[in-house]
Amino acid sequence: MTNCNEFRVIPKIIANRYIVKKMICGGMGVVYQCEDRAQNNLPVALKTFKHDCLSNQKFRSQFLHEAAIWLEIGWHPNVVQAYRLEYIRPTDEIYLVLEWLQADIGDGDTSLRSKLKQGEFGSIEKTLNLLLDVTRGMKYACSKIPGLIHRDLKPENIHLGADGRARISDFGLVFTPENVQDMLSGSSVLGESSRLKLGGTPLYMSPEQWRNRNICVGSDIYALGCIGLEMLSGEYVVRGRHLKTIAEEHIRGAALKRLAEAPSIPGRLKSFLANCLQTDPNKRYQDWETVEGELIKLQHSLLKRRCEQEKSFLDVSRIAQVNRGEAFLSIGEAYLDMSEPSMAIKFFERARKIGQNQEYGQLVASAEANLGLAYCKLCLYELAIYHFQRAISQFWEDGNIEDAFLNYGNISNVYYRLGDYPKAQETMTKVIHYSQQISDDKVTAFWNSNINNTILNCEDKKSALEFLLYTLEVEEKQGSNKLSDKFIDMLDQFMCGMGKA
Repeated sequence: MTNCNEFRVIPKIIANRYIVKKMICGGMGVVYQCEDRAQNNLPVALKTFKHDCLSNQKFRSQFLHEAAIWLEIGWHPNVVQAYRLEYIRPTDEIYLVLEWLQADIGDGDTSLRSKLKQGEFGSIEKTLNLLLDVTRGMKYACSKIPGLIHRDLKPENIHLGADGRARISDFGLVFTPENVQDMLSGSSVLGESSRLKLGGTPLYMSPEQWRNRNICVGSDIYALGCIGLEMLSGEYVVRGRHLKTIAEEHIRGAALKRLAEAPSIPGRLKSFLANCLQTDPNKRYQDWETVEGELIKLQHSLLKRRCEQEKSFLDVSRIAQVNRGEAFLSIGEAYLDMSEPSMAIKFFERARKIGQNQEYGQLVASAEANLGLAYCKLCLYELAIYHFQRAISQFWEDGNIEDAFLNYGNISNVYYRLGDYPKAQETMTKVIHYSQQISDDKVTAFWNSNINNTILNCEDKKSALEFLLYTLEVEEKQGSNKLSDKFIDMLDQFMCGMGKA
């Protein structure tokens, strides 16, 4: 995935895995071109937003919603693939890891806009091929997420790889029905720019989008018609210096008028584009399957090329499913840190289900542990203990002793908050006994993790500090000094952080 506003090399490694080669800035977003060290230096694109937007909850929610949509769509040859999501907890950075398309020539910009600027399009064959690719990508996306509407189809969001295939990108403005939004745990929060307030890009927005009426799949089909006519004519289908003028052009059917005035476009192709560009959405094609069928007929009649309806795609590879599950886990963690535990729970449950289906114990256990943390945030302590116990059982089964004992610490925290101090002490004693059996370096790392979990468990820093002091008290009763000095140092750092908050 590319865009071209600024290129400069930056010496940086993201998430201790992605070696940054270039950075591309545009609007509120940033894209890093990287090599993935964990995947034999596979070229990938890491999409995120600018640093000064990190603390803006609207941007974060919108970005997480886009990530959930993109990951749910999965793999298709006409969609830029989302591989995974990286959430870096200490800094709150979020990166969506995407397929990086290699440009055949030029500066690396693979967008259709770049090709149009270079005057590379205009032929009927190239236009029909691209429209069919986009149609198939959208048909697949809608099959994965019923009711999906992209809302921002435009040449900047269509990319062409070296293989010649067109791929759709940028699902940041996607609209989904409420039941699907609930499934994806996302919300269609709009940002502050005029583009986002309008719910699209002015030159490609349908009349109903301008009128603020119900949008439908026909709204995307209208944008497809605008793209097709622009490719054939070399000009924008509507013109105007001001938004009001552009809106009036769309609403009054200026696109249809310009189509009628284009002498070089064959009649059958004109008829197809006219059905896409109708001002009344009820008069347009009503679904992507119909659009695909019409484009196949045009391929046959205008290019003398036989083409079949696309067969279903199903990516069942274990690695892809596990990556998706880990990405949903990361999205849940981001929502949890944003104090949206109910949203987080839905993603943790989805991650757990994928882990169970793929028999991937680490994912199941991590999802269970995070569910416990989320239910703590909701003060549903019995449920929290239940999930922590399930996490412990799975971690033991997988031989992950350290994480098992971290969750004993979580259970002790819950008992402490319930006022059941004997059970809290009994459980914390297990944790302390474990810490006495590991190396000094491991002790530091282990208790750092324990402090982080305590903070996540508690509704405020004061209650977190109370439990951490209680932990120190229990440790001192054990008559060991292996923990005390290190733990006191970490508590000092934690209390300094409280002073800054």
